[in-house]
Amino acid sequence: MDLKGKFKYIFFDADDTLWENERHFRAAEDKFAALLSDYTSPEGVQEMLWQKQEDNIPLFGYGSKTYMIGMTDAAMELCGGQLPKHIYYGIKKIITDLAFHELEIIEGVEKTLQALQGHYRLIVATKGDLTEQMGKFRSSGLAHYFHHCEVMENKDEKNYLELIAKHDIRPEELLMIGNSVKSDIAPIINIGGMAIHTPHDIVWVHEMMDMPESDRIIVVKKITDIVDFLL
Repeated sequence: MDLKGKFKYIFFDADDTLWENERHFRAAEDKFAALLSDYTSPEGVQEMLWQKQEDNIPLFGYGSKTYMIGMTDAAMELCGGQLPKHIYYGIKKIITDLAFHELEIIEGVEKTLQALQGHYRLIVATKGDLTEQMGKFRSSGLAHYFHHCEVMENKDEKNYLELIAKHDIRPEELLMIGNSVKSDIAPIINIGGMAIHTPHDIVWVHEMMDMPESDRIIVVKKITDIVDFLL
């Protein structure tokens, strides 16, 4: 499919599209399971954490701060309503390490952005905690390739319609590139835009869903492949 000249803007997801993210959350979950190993199995810790995360995301949004709330809630329940001091401080250390880990740019990202810069207006469209996401963006070393970064409350149809209204473009002029079917692909297709899926080998359970059927979806093996469609 030839997309040359069809779009003015290209919107990029950030976490697990531009830089590694989910593998750090998985490592944090492993540390959390080890911290609670006296109370239940790793599977039991994981199940409780997922449950608490699903409860908290609608209230507090996304990001490591919400993860700390979920871990604290899960630990409180697993510990029988009394949270030992070493468990609390253990959770705080896990989340601190998670929030301030060194960013690892995904292979091929910078080469791709170098190729596209000057041909399109590139914009990061991510979701989560504003301070946390902007901190990643500024420390990534990639900010100079982008016009700016949009930190969205969520990435559903409503949020994308607000995004295109802000940039004064129609749905059919929206091109989104990302790794999450639930956040970066399905809602774009539902409002009439176009999406390029750049798969990642680790997918957060909250983001899992089947790929919708549409001739407005392109699936590539790696991010550098998008250049063949756009230049």
